[in-house]
Amino acid sequence: MTVPSSYQATRTRGASILGREISRRDLLRGLGTVGLATLGTVACGQVSSNPSTGGSGAGKKLQLTMFVFLGGDLGVMPREFIAEWQESHPNVEITMYEESNQVGYPKMLSRAETDPDNPLVNFGFFNAQTTEQGIVDQMWTELDYSAMSNATQIRPAMQRGDRVGIGIGADQLGLVHNTEEMPQATDSWSQLWNPANDSMVTFFGFPWYAVYMAAQLNGGSLTDMEPGWQVWQQRAQNIRTLVTSNPQYLNVLASGTAPLTAYFNGTAHQWVRDGAPLTYVPPAEGAVSLPVHLQSVRHQSEQAQEACQEIINEMISPKWCARWAETSIEVPANAEAVLPPEMASLPAFSQETVEALINPDYAVVGQQLTAWTDRWERDVVSGI
Repeated sequence: MTVPSSYQATRTRGASILGREISRRDLLRGLGTVGLATLGTVACGQVSSNPSTGGSGAGKKLQLTMFVFLGGDLGVMPREFIAEWQESHPNVEITMYEESNQVGYPKMLSRAETDPDNPLVNFGFFNAQTTEQGIVDQMWTELDYSAMSNATQIRPAMQRGDRVGIGIGADQLGLVHNTEEMPQATDSWSQLWNPANDSMVTFFGFPWYAVYMAAQLNGGSLTDMEPGWQVWQQRAQNIRTLVTSNPQYLNVLASGTAPLTAYFNGTAHQWVRDGAPLTYVPPAEGAVSLPVHLQSVRHQSEQAQEACQEIINEMISPKWCARWAETSIEVPANAEAVLPPEMASLPAFSQETVEALINPDYAVVGQQLTAWTDRWERDVVSGI
């Protein structure tokens, strides 16, 4: 693994004050008896005027921006984390940029192209497809796992061989059905295209995972989706309706208009918690994993990069991984994280389900999604 020069420098260079070595980690924490202005001058040199990367001279705080998913309870854990982190790191100020990856990432890319040394955000939460797109766009910096005390506790499937980011949790795509209209167990992906379920299925937009699993169970793969396309062309009539929003989705499922689908466990759990007559079932063949990664953005100051890595390391600790899992309804990436009993008892979080999670190559998904969407509209939607 190639270790970024910024982290090599961190381990080999400190500022000597009153006979002791002051590391950048000490700088971030704010040493009690040594003035922040002195530390900023000696350890950092010239103060940056860039508010995104920040500076710490003359009492100025290091300012960082965290990308946070918009909606539901997805901002709960980040807010709690920031409050606790800033209490013990008084010379670091973290603000939240709340947006969907779909909307926010293009803004990040635009800023990187027009003002590369002034990133829109410094680090944050990104889904699998955005992570892969960011690799193509050279948006992310490599993390030094060897310098991250909590990285060894992360499940192997949620670590990255390229060290570009690290997982904090994973939602999953499985089966959701109305327990009043379909009281029998529905535990196989094949139920979606089973002739017995004619006009009983609904999807939100283009469900690439349904085509993928049809291909997987009929001799194909992510790079050979043809068997899946053939299945759905033949069984398009199983789809009663396609929806374009979560409220519409919930109404169609809960009313029984179309009582069967494949969707996120996290969203389904919230619907059930709010009283909808639904249940989430991990398919026997495995649910499709949807990992969430913590990423650090390129083209920041060395001090900001060091801070981002230290913050990410703390966020993947058992405590904060568990809190993220609890609020986002995801499998925690840290194997030592302890879930609340009411979550740990759910089928989606059983050891059997977690070990059977299917991890598709999201680089392939990202590359093919436009072409797949076009074919879905042409060959499947036309037959509904």
